[in-house]
Amino acid sequence: MRIRAFIIGCCVLLAPLAGIAASAGAQAGLIKVNGAIGPATSGYIARAIKVAERRGDSCLVIQLDTPGGLLESTKEIVQSLYASTVPTAVFVAPEGANAGSAGCFITLAADIAAMAPNTSIGAAHPVALGGGGGGGEGGTDQTMKTKMENFAASFIESIAQKRQRNIEWARSSVVESASITATRALELKVIDLIAADVPDLLRQLDGRTVNGHVLTTRDAQV
Repeated sequence: MRIRAFIIGCCVLLAPLAGIAASAGAQAGLIKVNGAIGPATSGYIARAIKVAERRGDSCLVIQLDTPGGLLESTKEIVQSLYASTVPTAVFVAPEGANAGSAGCFITLAADIAAMAPNTSIGAAHPVALGGGGGGGEGGTDQTMKTKMENFAASFIESIAQKRQRNIEWARSSVVESASITATRALELKVIDLIAADVPDLLRQLDGRTVNGHVLTTRDAQV
């Protein structure tokens, strides 16, 4: 199996790394998103999905570590994940990583939600989500804050419902800024699995059926 890896940092452009070839056969895609979520991130993920679809990859893994970001970009990423014909797995990693704010929405929206040990997810209150114009909430009045909170709560509830994750906790991550560890997230059925690293994740994904696709990822190497 062949994996091709790319990486993006906060406010930097897509930079391809060399592909790593194993035995011939199926392929899996791997991208890494580090830093704040913004328009560059949204475009990067959309392009990665298109590449994975064109290559016929078994799945696309999005390794994520983010404190949050823009609401509009988050919505675009969620839409890309929904529209993907390639199974997607968001993996909050490495150890010490966080899927905060926007990252919580993105993780829940993937076909497979996974976390590494000693990572965290949550704190999705919209105070941390900037608007489409790139600013935060500091200049808005209380009515606008309430509207944004209500929208964010309903948005994350709809994501959790679609992906059959814990709707109650998802709402609490917005309304109460709830944040939990990987272990607790698995217990509460917020995520699907905990993996030590990408190879371990791919081994655990092997044989799963996602949207009619049987994942063949056991022999992947990174």
